[in-house]
Amino acid sequence: MARYDDLSTGPIAYAALVSTILLVVIILMVRALCYSWVEAEDDRKFADAHYTASDIEIAAQKGRISGYGKMEVEVPAPEGSAPDAPPAKEERLLIPVASAKDALLEDWSSQKKNK
Repeated sequence: MARYDDLSTGPIAYAALVSTILLVVIILMVRALCYSWVEAEDDRKFADAHYTASDIEIAAQKGRISGYGKMEVEVPAPEGSAPDAPPAKEERLLIPVASAKDALLEDWSSQKKNK
């Protein structure tokens, strides 16, 4: 047989290997891109989500801890009193959390200086 009738298997194997590697890389890149799109969409949905009942409650709680006010709380009965005695009510002063933090830090620093 003549030489020109034989197929050159070296270039064919090389082309098959390169195209297989290229196909795998493209598949992995498309998979990563789709995963990134799904994650971005989930993040966008979580950022835009609003739960009305929770938002109202959180706003009320932030209002309570950021301002001054008075609150009536139940104080447990002292030891030795009747077990079925109703708890006493006491009025307490509410201060903002930032002010309470500053007051505590000043108190602790003065206690350290006195020791």
